[in-house]
Amino acid sequence: MTEDTWTKIFKEQNLGEYPKPEMVLFTGQVETACGAASSASGPFYCPGDNKVYMDLDFFEELKTRFGAKGGDFAIAYVIAHEVGHHVQTVIGTSSKVRQAQQNKSEEEANKLSVCQELQADFYAGVWAKYNQDRIEVGDLDEAIDAANAVGDDAIQSKMQGYVQPEKFTHGTSAQRKKWFTKGFQTGDFKQHDTFAEEL
Repeated sequence: MTEDTWTKIFKEQNLGEYPKPEMVLFTGQVETACGAASSASGPFYCPGDNKVYMDLDFFEELKTRFGAKGGDFAIAYVIAHEVGHHVQTVIGTSSKVRQAQQNKSEEEANKLSVCQELQADFYAGVWAKYNQDRIEVGDLDEAIDAANAVGDDAIQSKMQGYVQPEKFTHGTSAQRKKWFTKGFQTGDFKQHDTFAEEL
């Protein structure tokens, strides 16, 4: 479902042909071109092999550990977010961020990482907008609830009892909800500049 949407967006934006990512489902541990990963890392995208890795245990953790409602569309949001990282890799954003992070302090590098993650949330929202005819009542709430649950501030509060903004790598709950919602409301790929607005 994400393939058709992004093929269409790439065509509309004159970005060339959209190379489809592969999805790998795993539990426990998995070997990737980016190295070994365990379920502790949750779902992720590896630019080394253009694959989205979905940890099947994560969706249960989303509810039990992070307090999200869960549901089909929470899963769809997470997948669409990881596919957003694939889009960033294909159009060159990821490599620009990696270059910009070199010779930066950890806090400055983290800020760039936050912008990249929020852009992936925005892309997930754009994907949802293109598929709104398939969205049922309550679906968007599930996605926004999941975005809220995986904000850095929410996770830090739950895991360590206090918040360290300089350690954020994905953005706050409010930022994540905002950028997913903006993607859904506008459906406009061109409004993806999280870097200008958040830095």
